[in-house]
Amino acid sequence: MNTIKAIIVEDELMSQQYLKNFLQQHFSTINVVAIIDNLPDAVDALKLHVPDIVFLDIEIKMGTGFDVLAAIPDIKSEIIFTTAFNQFAIEAFKYHAIDYLLKPLEDKRVFEAVSHCIKRLEQKNSGQQITQLLQSIQRPALQIQHLGIHTLEGIEFINIADIVFAEAKGNYTELKLNSGATIVASKKLKEIEQSLTGGSFFRIHNSYVVNMMYIKKYNKGRGGDIILKDGSCLPVSATRKDDFLKYFGEV
Repeated sequence: MNTIKAIIVEDELMSQQYLKNFLQQHFSTINVVAIIDNLPDAVDALKLHVPDIVFLDIEIKMGTGFDVLAAIPDIKSEIIFTTAFNQFAIEAFKYHAIDYLLKPLEDKRVFEAVSHCIKRLEQKNSGQQITQLLQSIQRPALQIQHLGIHTLEGIEFINIADIVFAEAKGNYTELKLNSGATIVASKKLKEIEQSLTGGSFFRIHNSYVVNMMYIKKYNKGRGGDIILKDGSCLPVSATRKDDFLKYFGEV
């Protein structure tokens, strides 16, 4: 393909030099057009150069990498985060098919991430993943939000983020929690689904709403099925398969 424009947004001098030198040595088609270390200059540079790839540090001068993206809502660039950020953010990168590099940077991972971005540039499908990532990162309240579940005995209050999946049981719904416990709610699945706010819940089947943060593996098939981190295997309906895969940036 033609020359690929890249911008490095990074406030550590060693990381700046490492990335620039690595790209020059291993990717002759990539041209680093700017190296930035702060929020306002990063926003200006992205608008001016409209790069194909942005290496974006989470913590930069005068703000964060997420602030950069929020300032350019229609960004089309491929993003490779460089970070020592917390585990919640790392999970968000994984589940939204966003490339990320943990510091200290390693040659093998940098090569893999850049190669992946070049492939995605040919497919031109990065915008949706960036939007979904920002929605997840900007919803930290999901981790502490509680939900009152009406049961036959009374009301149980649970952390929404602890729900692994919900299963329809006629006029009732079983909620499987990451503790291994099961709560039987005296409402139908549709009503429960409406209460599960946040971008990580998805209706994979008429009988199941799953917390996407607990998915470990997807097995192909007409609809396929998913394996969760607790070992549960749930079917994905054929009619919901495409939307399910798009959630992860895969079609």
